[in-house]
Parts: sequence; structure tokens; C-alpha cells
Amino acid sequence: METPLLSCVYMLLLVVICNGFNVQGPSDPFIIQLGGSVMLPCFVDTPLPMEELEVEWKRNDSETLVHLWQNGESRPESQNQHYQERAHFFTEEIIHGNFSLFLTNVTREDVGVYKCVVYTNMDYNKTLIEIKEIEHLIVSGAHVISAYAGEDITLNCSVDSHIPPENIEVSWKKMDEDILVLLYQDGVVLTESSHERYKDRVEFVEERNKGNFSMRLKDAQTEDKGLYMCFAFCGELSDNTTVEVLPLDFSSTHIGIFLLCILGFVIGSLVLGYRSYILFKNNDDSSRALAIKCAHVLCPNITMFMVFILWGVTEGSFTEAATCAALNFARIFFLLWIAFHLKTFQDSSHLLINCLAIPLQYTVINVVANSSIIVDVWYKVNTEAKIVILTTLLLGPFLPLLYVIVIGCCGGTLQKQTYMSYILTEFSNILRIFPMIMMHLHHPSNMIVVGFSLLAFIWFLCHDIWKFPFLIWISVLMILEVLSASESIYSHYVVVNNTTERDALTCVTAFLHILTMMTLFTTLKSLAESDSTNTRTQQSLSYLVVYMFGTALVVFVNTVALLVELILKARNGQHTVDLRVILLPTECVFAMCCLALQISDFYLEKTKTGCVGVNRYRGTHLHTIMNMNSRFWLLNLSPQGLSSLVSWIIQVCLYHAKKRRHQL
Repeated sequence: METPLLSCVYMLLLVVICNGFNVQGPSDPFIIQLGGSVMLPCFVDTPLPMEELEVEWKRNDSETLVHLWQNGESRPESQNQHYQERAHFFTEEIIHGNFSLFLTNVTREDVGVYKCVVYTNMDYNKTLIEIKEIEHLIVSGAHVISAYAGEDITLNCSVDSHIPPENIEVSWKKMDEDILVLLYQDGVVLTESSHERYKDRVEFVEERNKGNFSMRLKDAQTEDKGLYMCFAFCGELSDNTTVEVLPLDFSSTHIGIFLLCILGFVIGSLVLGYRSYILFKNNDDSSRALAIKCAHVLCPNITMFMVFILWGVTEGSFTEAATCAALNFARIFFLLWIAFHLKTFQDSSHLLINCLAIPLQYTVINVVANSSIIVDVWYKVNTEAKIVILTTLLLGPFLPLLYVIVIGCCGGTLQKQTYMSYILTEFSNILRIFPMIMMHLHHPSNMIVVGFSLLAFIWFLCHDIWKFPFLIWISVLMILEVLSASESIYSHYVVVNNTTERDALTCVTAFLHILTMMTLFTTLKSLAESDSTNTRTQQSLSYLVVYMFGTALVVFVNTVALLVELILKARNGQHTVDLRVILLPTECVFAMCCLALQISDFYLEKTKTGCVGVNRYRGTHLHTIMNMNSRFWLLNLSPQGLSSLVSWIIQVCLYHAKKRRHQL
């Protein structure tokens, strides 16, 4: 009994004599970012002897060995596999009493309480360290999507985080074009921040509270092809994933466009074209022949008109599609005008087609192609200027057409009134440039354009006053027309900043000036003929060639251009070329061929008769016009002056229309 008692006393004395040691650690738990690194502090106040020193790091909940220092060295082979190569001692600091653990590449499984136990040959002590939370923000969902155009597709994006979804900002971007598609911020979906191409077509799915930030893209279009990124961040945490949308397969609408293009060209242009050629060659004027010739004009052009409208609804821009559709619709008037010279129609239709074909085409193309300018001007001028500009823009293109219709309704002879169409067409060219003058008064090129147009306008009216020789008069007039067209084209290049829109408007301007020249020669030819003269020319091979060029080759160019654009857009995912830049030059070539036919006929008639009936202007409305006080208004380009000039012209037209009707 004495021996155990003495042993106990001895041990108590030993404890009292030894100073002992305290193991210290942090008082607060740690919050660590996922994937980051952390140092778990563990140290003693005074260094301990290295002999028999042992340090253990363990999980307090499972006693899993995180790391071990034993026999003067670290023992990584004893670590749990989960911590191998991730948990390290500061070896050089051990001798100074620093037993801290450095943990790298933190995972969510590392959350918990750790204990640092220090042993010596006489004592041991420990401290507890808690990793309370792992900050994490993980975005997943990368995949590839293949779909048909027109379908609704879902781009997956899942956000896994300890942060509430309303505190995370998530954005969808189209990387190849660097545009914002959809944004979620401060718990609200900011649809107004979406790019205009995606407005009303994108939305988040209804599971954002669960971290599902997938985006639904409605009515997928070919330009939607590309790489999309779902980017999420909160503070210093961020992550992203990408979704690739492959080139979209053709939808049923695209297939319908393909079929309509091919059928319209094959049946309308080739099959009916061959039949029309045989009928023209055989001088067949039967009702059946007339029906085939009309079908040859209407079928391919109306088909392409419908195709471009359908294409504009599904893929193209409004202005581009509307212009292309208008070209195909207005080409019908051109072809009817040529067919009139080929004796296709009876006498009752001759004058109507001859007088209305070119003004109708001028009006349609002018209104549709310049609609973008109307919209642009509308947002750049004040309220008072809007009234003046709308009056000039809307009244100007319709002036030639309105006059012909008014004269026809009042019972006048259309053949004798075509000269007024040229005057009003030239005046319409001045009004067409008026919006650019209002927006860019500082640019001198605009005033030059108006100057040349006014000179052509006045020079045409002055022939009856100063009696210039016809050859000099017509040469100067054509030079002024060319200068006016050139300066108008140059003005568009200077004023319009958008390259695509500038090129398209340049082609439109050239086409309208060609139509103006055609109106001029229609006027000269009408004035050179008597009331009893038939205005039809003899059937000729040149008219037939131009006719076939317009019904077959021009339609072929339209068909190929649209089909190639659809294929390239499906493959590249973006609009390749503005079709107006292809179709309008082709239409200009066709119009130039028609103008060449007019000039040729006019020259042949002048050679045959030895004179031109331009001197018959004397006694016509031109003499009345020049006797009125119009010169002041012709030179006044103010809004009030232009409005007065328009009013004056309408009054003159109505006055002489009533006079003609009274005489009849």
C-alpha cells in the first residue's frame, strides 16, 4: 500500500514542478472560398523540446487523421487519402512552436471541426478549429444545341452556391458578337437591357430559386447560331459556362421559300417564257396567247414578291425585304410597258399602260425604299418640321401618279398629258432630297443636288420661251439629268453613315433617275405624235430581247440571290449581304435597256420625220405655266415656298383638268 501511495505523491509533485504548456488556436470559425487555401493556426507560447514531440491533426467528428508530425519529421504516408498532398506543416516553424496546418484546394467536404493535439514525453494539450462554411459559386450546363429554325430552344445553366439566388447576378451573352442577351440582377429580370434582336424572344425558366438560370430562346433564327456564355458572379466569386448553338436546319418556312423560288422561276420564267417567245414569234394575238403572255409577266414576279415578303417576316429586315418585294411588284408595270410595244394589248389598254407604268414604278420604289429615311428624319426634327417633311415625302412620290390619274378621271387625253408627268417627277426628285437638306443644312452638296434638279426642271420649261434648237436643248437637259443623278448619289455617300444603307440608297437613287429619264422620253414621244397617231411601235427583236431579259434573267438573279443568302445565313448564322445591293443594280441594268430602247425609237422617229414635235408645246399647258408667277416659287427652297409650289402645281393641274373636261 505504501508503494502506490508514494507513486501518486510523486506524480503530483512532478506536475506541480513542471510548468506545462498551452496549445492555442483561433477563437472564431473560418469561412473559406471553395477551391481556395486556408491556414489553420495551432501554436504554443514557448518552444518545446523536439525529442518525443508529436503533433496530430484530426477531424473532431470522425477522428480522421489529417496530418502527423512524429520523430522530428512530417509523416504524409499516414494521412487520410482525402488530405494527401493538400495538408502541409510549416516545417521550418515547428522548432519555434508553430504547428499550424496549411490546407489547399478546399472542398465542401472540408467543412467541420479540426483538433490540433500536441504531445510531449510528459504532457499533451489540444485546441479546436472550425471551418464553418465553404463559399462556392459553381456554374454548370455546358452543352451543344442543334435545332430547326423557328423552334424554341433551352440553353442550360445551373448555378450551385451557398449564396441566395437573389444576391447573384447572372447574364447571358452571345460571345461571337459580344451582345447582351438576358440579365438577372438584384432579384429582377432586366428584359429592357437585352439586345433588340432578342427582345421578347428570351426568358429565364421558372426555377431561379433553385439555381436554374437556363434561358429559353423562342423562335430560333439562323443568326442565333454561335457561342453563348452564362456568367454568374457575386462579390469576388464568379464562374461561367458556355452553350453552343449549331447552325440551324431549315424550317418548313425556309423549305417553302425554296420551293416557291424554284417553281416560280421554272414555271413562270422558263416554261411560260418559252411559250411567250413562240407566240411573239408567230404574231399570235388570240385570247389564249394574251393569257399566256400575262401569266408570263405576272407569275414569276408575283411569286418572288410573295417570297420576299415571307422572307422578310422570318429573317430579313423590313426595309430590305420591302424594297426587294417592291422591285418584283413594280417590274410588272415595266414588263407590261414593254409588252405594250410588242402589240400584246388592244388599243383600249395602250394609253393607260404607257402613261401609268413608269409613274407607278417610280412611286412604289420611291416610297418603299426611302421609308428608312422617313423614320430617321421623324426622330431627328421637331414637331413643326415633321409636318413639312411628311408633306414633302408623302406628296412628292405620288405627284406624277396623281396627276395622270386625275387627268384620266376628268376625261382628258392621257397621251397629251404625259409631259406633266416629267415635270412632276423632276419636282418629286427635289422633294426626295429635302429631308437630307433639313438634317444636313451645313453640307453644301445638298444644295448642289437641288441646284442641278432645279436647272433641269427650269430648262425643260424654258424651251417654249427661248426656242432653243432641239438638239442643243435635249443635250443640255440630259447633261443636267446626269449631273443631278451624280450629285444625288454623292450626297447619299456623304450624308448616310451606315455603309449598307448608303449603298442601297445609292442604287435606289440611280434607279429613280433612270425612271425620270424614261419619263422624259415618254413625254417627248407623246408630244411628237398627233391625237390620231397610234402610240405603238412596230414589233422588234430588241424589244423582245429586253422583254425576255426582264421576265427571265432578272427573275433568275432575284431567285439565286435569295437562295444563296438563305444557305449562307444558315451556314454562317448571320446576314451575309444586303440583297438590295444585288437586286437594284440588276434592275438598273434592265431599266437602262428600256431607256436605250426609248432613245433609239426617238432617234429613229426624228430621223424619219426630220423634226420632232416638241415645238407643239406652244399652246399647251406649258405656255400657261410659264405665264404664271412661278419663277419665284421655283427658286424658293424654304418650307413655305415648297408648300406653296406644291399647292400651285395642284391648282394648275385641277384647273386644266376641269378645262379639258368642259371642252369635251
